[in-house]
Amino acid sequence: MSPEIKTFPPVRLAYMRYTGPYGHPDIAMHWQRFGQWCEAQGLMKPRRKMFGISLDNPMVTPPNECRYDLGVEVDASFKVPDAATSGVAIQQFEGGPYACQPFNGTAAQIGMAWMAMFGQALPMSGLQREDKPSMEVYLEDFEMDPNTFAFGCLLCVPVKAL
Repeated sequence: MSPEIKTFPPVRLAYMRYTGPYGHPDIAMHWQRFGQWCEAQGLMKPRRKMFGISLDNPMVTPPNECRYDLGVEVDASFKVPDAATSGVAIQQFEGGPYACQPFNGTAAQIGMAWMAMFGQALPMSGLQREDKPSMEVYLEDFEMDPNTFAFGCLLCVPVKAL
């Protein structure tokens, strides 16, 4: 299946950074902590789009140095009230065109889905990867199955024409 091309607008994000191997169980713990922080700031009602931004190429960067930002959309007036203690900061996501494919599965399965995206889906799209971070987009209707821990998101790779 070919990925769908979506153009994301620039957006301001409140984010928390995880540093370590992609796919590690600590990422789920960071999401839980970040979700609790977002809830305490009133950012979950109504639910907002959330982003998992992979800043490094794990084929080049040593696993313990890979960076992953967990982000939530915020408006221009939002200020992080407890930046010194929460580990949350603000960044601007520049947006642009991305090749996106839906993912449904568990955290243990997402690595293989990313490999398929880079190895098969992206080459078949007629586009090439842009030198920007790839991301997971968690839509406003995000839910995790409490029995299987399966969830859905969009796997998105920045692209440009060949």
